[in-house]
Amino acid sequence: MRKIISLSLLSILAACGGGGGNSGDSTTTPPGNSGFPPSSTLANLCANPRANTSDRQGTVENEKSYLRSFVDETYLWYADIPSNIVAANYATPQLYFDVLKTNAKTSSGASVDQFHGAQTTASWNASSSGIAQDYGIKWMAKGTAPSRMFLAADVAPGSPAALAGIKRGDIITSIDGVVATEATADGVAALNEILSPTKVVAHKLGFNGAAEISLTPATYSTSTVLNVKTIPTASGTVGYFTFDTHIAKSEAELIAAIKQLKAANVTDLVIDLRYNGGGLLYVASQLAYMIAGPATTNGLIFEKLTYNDKLAAKNTVYPFYAVTTANEQLPYLGLKRVTLLVTRNTASASESIINSLRGVDVAVDLIGDLTRGKPYGFVPQDNCSYTYFAIQFKGVNQKGFGDYADGFSPTCKASDDVTHLRGDANETMLKTALSYRQTGLCPANSAGANVLGAEPGYELIRPASQEMRILAAMPH
Repeated sequence: MRKIISLSLLSILAACGGGGGNSGDSTTTPPGNSGFPPSSTLANLCANPRANTSDRQGTVENEKSYLRSFVDETYLWYADIPSNIVAANYATPQLYFDVLKTNAKTSSGASVDQFHGAQTTASWNASSSGIAQDYGIKWMAKGTAPSRMFLAADVAPGSPAALAGIKRGDIITSIDGVVATEATADGVAALNEILSPTKVVAHKLGFNGAAEISLTPATYSTSTVLNVKTIPTASGTVGYFTFDTHIAKSEAELIAAIKQLKAANVTDLVIDLRYNGGGLLYVASQLAYMIAGPATTNGLIFEKLTYNDKLAAKNTVYPFYAVTTANEQLPYLGLKRVTLLVTRNTASASESIINSLRGVDVAVDLIGDLTRGKPYGFVPQDNCSYTYFAIQFKGVNQKGFGDYADGFSPTCKASDDVTHLRGDANETMLKTALSYRQTGLCPANSAGANVLGAEPGYELIRPASQEMRILAAMPH
């Protein structure tokens, strides 16, 4: 079973010797009997205050104290945080924050909280607005020490990689003249800069053993919904599209996709969520409504959100949103069955779609692999140039179900076949979905390990902060 690389690239490689959202108003909750001062009294006391912000001169210790209070006030499992953690033992506030979480395990032995973390506010704001500055490649990795392998799981249209002709499934074989699989510790920085660039500097990359080409990271606008198409079958027209993250711009993209498919009179729908780590909860609610329609969802719960006992007053029922952020009626297909392509990279708000639709008796067929398992969410919190993600609530559906911390099991197992483009009817996951729709049987060879990208050890590279269910007020 593949896992997700959810640490920073630098820490992964170096450790092995190889080479939408709105900030929350969660700093005003009184500390109760914890003994920690209110986080509101410590907010924006920064060791390095930013100009033209509300930052004030403070210290690293102030930043750590803020985080300890913030977690005590808002964290779903605040009572489980070990009491013997010493802030002075951690060099930075972010390293300290990393350990302020529960050590509880799920029934499978996995950590309950695999999603706690932070990233710079600048990078968070850029990613949540759909702006990227990189090569446009979604990477999979196999191994973290020689001989490691990296392949392109997907390539963003209009990105430097796409303009250079790089395709899904291409394997990186050299970087700046060094064989990628054999780079030593001296190559760690170069590898990290290629996989997740921080500077607009050209590098030479070789793919599939061919001569190296020069690539320079660029800033471009990403699309969250792609490959909208119809597939004719013997039993009707099937709609298909890929959906990779829930951010504000997704609303318009999803509406356009649903309108296109509705005009084509689709009788069934396949949504490719294999790399969708989640995002804004209201976007997930809108999509669920657009799939099912008012006859199925009217007056019912998309998700009931439950906070810790200090924040019980915030417990809320989240509806199936039938309108846009401009308060206009959403289009809908009115389906009683939907097929979703999923993997271990399908998480959080994407899983809310699965759970909420099943909660109102829409049949949801899952083709692929076990999903990530995150029935939890948070409101991102900014402080001193970093944005912090601490689990604050758990969600359940109309039937009261939300116990899927070990993920949703697939209806049919199928491999992520990077030898074909997503949306190609011969790609293993989509081919399996279309076959199951016709026969009700899972093809015997749909999860074969001979499919590139499905081989044991390949993992998608992305930070844990991209696996999220973000509660933000739906703007009007």
